[in-house]
Amino acid sequence: MKAKLRAVALVGLGMLFGAGLSGYVQSAIAQPGAVAQAPRPAPADYSRYRKLDMFARALTILENHYVRPVDSEKLIYGAIAGLVAELDPHSEFLPPREARLLREDIEGSFGGVGMVVVLRQETEPQARYVLEVREVVAKGPAERAGVAVGDLIPSIEGKPISHFFDLRRAIMAMRGQPGTKVSFVLERPAPKVDGKPGKPGVRTVVVTREYIDSPAVTSRVLAEGLGYVRLRDFSETSGREVSDALASLRDQSRDGLSGVVLDLRDNGGGLLDQAIAIVDLFVNEGPIVRTRGRRGELLDEARAVPGQAWSKLPLVVLVNKSSASASEIVAGALQDHRRALIVGERTYGKGSVQAPFELGDGSLLKLTIALYYTPNDRLIQASGIQPDVLAGADFRPYKDSQPELEPERAQPRHLKPEDFGYPAGTLQDDSEAVRAAGEDAQLRVAVQHLRGMVRVPSRGGRRR
Repeated sequence: MKAKLRAVALVGLGMLFGAGLSGYVQSAIAQPGAVAQAPRPAPADYSRYRKLDMFARALTILENHYVRPVDSEKLIYGAIAGLVAELDPHSEFLPPREARLLREDIEGSFGGVGMVVVLRQETEPQARYVLEVREVVAKGPAERAGVAVGDLIPSIEGKPISHFFDLRRAIMAMRGQPGTKVSFVLERPAPKVDGKPGKPGVRTVVVTREYIDSPAVTSRVLAEGLGYVRLRDFSETSGREVSDALASLRDQSRDGLSGVVLDLRDNGGGLLDQAIAIVDLFVNEGPIVRTRGRRGELLDEARAVPGQAWSKLPLVVLVNKSSASASEIVAGALQDHRRALIVGERTYGKGSVQAPFELGDGSLLKLTIALYYTPNDRLIQASGIQPDVLAGADFRPYKDSQPELEPERAQPRHLKPEDFGYPAGTLQDDSEAVRAAGEDAQLRVAVQHLRGMVRVPSRGGRRR
């Protein structure tokens, strides 16, 4: 029977409960010109418990003869972590504290300081790792302490970020019991002077941790009937929150909602069923995502449910290099169905399914068990989603193709448009909606294309 992955699978954070150990199979190695043979059965005296007995003996020797007393639990955790380290980068062992962090991310409520950070490696003026603040939760401890998007954190509790090995451990240092305090150094980059970077402002920040119930979705009306929806992650209520945000934008817009930008930048994934639910808001029929296991065997296929309210709404999806897993499933499905224009950068390329198996003491064994494919059977893993329109994070200066050519309005005796009793066209380069995108270069490109889609609606249809 095909495994039912959809309801419980997690993309990026990765979940699938259940399943047992596979049986022992020893494969014959085919020689050149040889006829393929069926796998040989295991030897009659084979037992996987023989190796477990060897491990138990090694553990006993360590406990009894090592020069200092050892922590048996730490040794066992380390041994399991060593096993999984031989697999792919997304298979890992999570001891109870790290497993709790995973569950908090899924539930969307935890004790922390209220900001979203990414790990960044710097080479100038010195080689180091820092956390870059990408988002600050409104009214949270970090915002009250004056933390702003773009600030850098080089150390937490006096320890450099390189001390924490990876982003998860750094985040664990920031989180903790509500009411407790955490300190970190905050750097605010200074503007460049004569093309050279100025001296950054540096201060130590001490904040009190609080329960952070961060919404997965934020939205705002841009102008001209266009709306903007940002999805931070795919948590348990993301699908409903996106649907509610669209309804709210429609109600706020004077003439109704004529188009939307769905921002999936820096969204590293989350629950698969929420990714499916979000695609289903915009797609009326056909497959959304396929899950394939060993040798490409189809394990599950999620399909759209007809009758969705937003299936005709012009849509642009913003992605960048940090868009991964569930974000790639959404972008890939909407792209294959020709339901959205994808704008931004090629996505990360994380299209594998992780299944956490509970080990009984709060720890988790998270294993890669399958791969995700788009409706047109494009493999996401290590490929990512290539956007329809490439757009970087920096503005490209406009270059006049014919600077020597003066426009008609520059002629001294030109006929003025108002002389004919009809309103003249605007001479502004940007529309109100584009200006509402502010200094976000990628969002401005997305809004420009969305305006074109609204003016010239597409009939849709899946790509082949």
